[in-house]
Parts: sequence; structure tokens; C-alpha cells
Amino acid sequence: MSGKPRRKVILGVHGGAGIILRDNLTPELEYQFRSALKEALQAGFRVLTEKVDGEPLTDVAVKAAEAAVMSMESCPLFNAGRGSVFANDGNIRMDASIMGCYLENVHPEQKKAENMAKSSVQNEVFSPRQIVQQRKFPVTPHPKAGCVAGVSNIQNPIALARQVMERTPHVMLLGKGAEEFARTLPPEVGVKFQPDEYFWTERRWKQLLAVREVELKENQSEKQTGNVMMVQLDHSSEVVTASTEEMVLEKLDEHKFGTVGCVALYRPDFNNLDGQRAQLASATSTGGMTNQRYHRVGDSPIIGAGTYANSLCAVSCTGHGEWFIRCVAAHDVVKRLEYKYSDCNDRGLALQKAVDEVVLGSLMGDGEVDSDGGDGGLIALDKDGNFVASMNCSGMYHGWIYEDGSIETRIFWDEQNDRST
Repeated sequence: MSGKPRRKVILGVHGGAGIILRDNLTPELEYQFRSALKEALQAGFRVLTEKVDGEPLTDVAVKAAEAAVMSMESCPLFNAGRGSVFANDGNIRMDASIMGCYLENVHPEQKKAENMAKSSVQNEVFSPRQIVQQRKFPVTPHPKAGCVAGVSNIQNPIALARQVMERTPHVMLLGKGAEEFARTLPPEVGVKFQPDEYFWTERRWKQLLAVREVELKENQSEKQTGNVMMVQLDHSSEVVTASTEEMVLEKLDEHKFGTVGCVALYRPDFNNLDGQRAQLASATSTGGMTNQRYHRVGDSPIIGAGTYANSLCAVSCTGHGEWFIRCVAAHDVVKRLEYKYSDCNDRGLALQKAVDEVVLGSLMGDGEVDSDGGDGGLIALDKDGNFVASMNCSGMYHGWIYEDGSIETRIFWDEQNDRST
């Protein structure tokens, strides 16, 4: 490698991963996807580069991740927000999560508390809080998170997830309860309700009808002795058929698209800004799987599975949610980086290894059968501006923006190594 310094990435996005082939994507549609990715990147970039005037900004990375995901939730090309897919009962239910963490080793208030504890009289009777302050291990930054699952008619589920994080003592709210909470919010926070018509798209409805047709044929087949349930991976061209006896993959001609997500880094020292707090954040939003039943919830709203951020790294995932949940994929990436590769001097290489071990290792099962493993990918951004996107399928809509505002987008597998960083 040359001595040329690596350019720092401050925000990355994805719009789903799966069987995305050049032959199935017209130049016009490819242009639309790349344009939508760029719009999301620019939305987040505007927040990250907002000029400070007066009081220091707070939660800048969180706000940037929210803005980028809201941009994609408003685009019907992606399976999130307005472009969400239909469940088996013909309804749309959406999931989202957001997480942020400051980069300082110790919060100023925690330092103050520790100093107070040290000055306490030795024989004093300590309260539980004071006992905690006597900790013997290094203090690490405390991340915060908010999630919603199974919500309907919310224009931007990611905005609601952020309000769960900011305005409640909880992490996850579900279905009607989350919607009830949304109705209590003031208008200025931007959580809006929309009628069913806002979310209805002919393409998504046809996907549901196509999956139902295949499901019906399978159930009527004399070869099937159990109840067949099919779901369509929104970012894939496969129907996953689950019976009591076996897993069957039925190919459909239509192409499907998936989950959206963002990872963001706010480093005021990159721009010589004083008095600001550096932060990492990740956000993920989805409409789930076509024809999913029983209010199924995937990995997107689950902290550690589809979304995770701490003071080292932020991760957002996309793919077959059940596998990402079983592997706790997002958390696994971050902890590999923290524990296994903590001594690696090349932090970009360390991040790449941690990501690939999960995407090309844990998520792929034992490889004995095609259905044994979770198709998908993820994006990850560390505290130094190193960005990695990895997939174990033929494509993933994704892109990133550098600190100077220049943008790159990728879709296909063979573009992965085409990076000028």
C-alpha cells in the first residue's frame, strides 16, 4: 500500500441486500436507486456539517442517521416507510431502531461523581448509587437506543424510534402502544400519521399476490402434508417456503428490494470545532417480509441484531432477519473489533476482518444446504472514519460520503473492491 492517507467517511447508508443482478436492473432503475442513495447521504451530511452558532450541538450523529433514514423511508423504491411490503393479512407493519453513543471515555458528570465518591469518608454508609461510583473497572460510554415494532400508518418509523429513545425510559414500544405514544408527541418532533393510501403501491401489492399464489399451489399439492407458509424476502427474488417437513425455495421472476439503514460519525475535531462532543450512531428501518404472518418481527428493531452502536463502531444490517437475530450480528461485529482486533494497528483492516467474519462466516451457516444461512449484508463505520460494507449475496444498495462531501455508491457484488479511499 502507498503512504497516501485514507480518506475519512462520516456517513454510510444501505437500501437492502439480496439477489440483485445487473440483468434484472435496467439502467433507468439503477439510476433511480443510486440517486435515492445520494439524496439520503446528502440529507445526513447536511446535519453533520451544520454550523455551530451559540450553544453546542447535541446528538449530531443520531440526528444525521435519522435524517438519512427518513429520506429513504420517504422513497417508495425501498422497503421502509412509504415503500413497505404487505403482510399476509394485507396490512403494512413497520419496524425501526436507532442507537447512539458518545466517544469520550468518561462523561463529565460521571467524572464529577467519581471525584465526589473518592472524597467520601471511609467509614460512611454508602447509598447504592455511591457503591456503583466505587467501581474498580474503567468507565465506558453508555449508548442509548430506541425501537418500535409492528407500527402502522407512521410516516417515518425511525423518527418515532428516536422519540422512544429521547422521551421515555424504555427502549422498545410495540404496535398499538407505540402508535398511542406517537399521538402524545408535539408536532415539532416530526412524527406524523398517514392514511393507508399513502403506503399502498401497486408493485408491493402484486408481490403479495404472487407469493399467495405460489403458497396456495403448494398447499393444494398432494406432495405436501403440512401447512405451508411462504414469505418473500423483500430484497430477494426468492420465496422462502416453510412446511412442517422441509424448507423449499421457489423462484419468482419479480425482483424484490429491502431494509434501509445508516451509520453516522460526528467528529468535530475533523473540522477543528471546539466544545462539541463526538458521537457514533446507527439506524435501521424496514417494512418486513412480504406475506409475513402472526405479527412477525425481524432483526431491524432489535438492538444488537440489526442495529448497534457504541464508542468504537456503528453497524446497520439488512437481510434474512431470523439469522441476524440468532447470530446477534451487529453486536458481534462490534465486539470482535473490541476484543479480537483491539491490538491491530490498521483499524480499517481490523474493521474489515470483524465484518467479514460475521457476514461471510457466522451468517452463512455450515453451508451444507443452500437454505442453511442468512443472506444479507451490513455497513459499519468506526470512530476513526473507516467504513466497510460487506455482503454474502449478489448485491446490496449502499453508499457513503466523505468528510469533504464527495459521494460513492455501490450495488453489485463485483463493485465491492472498487473503492478509492
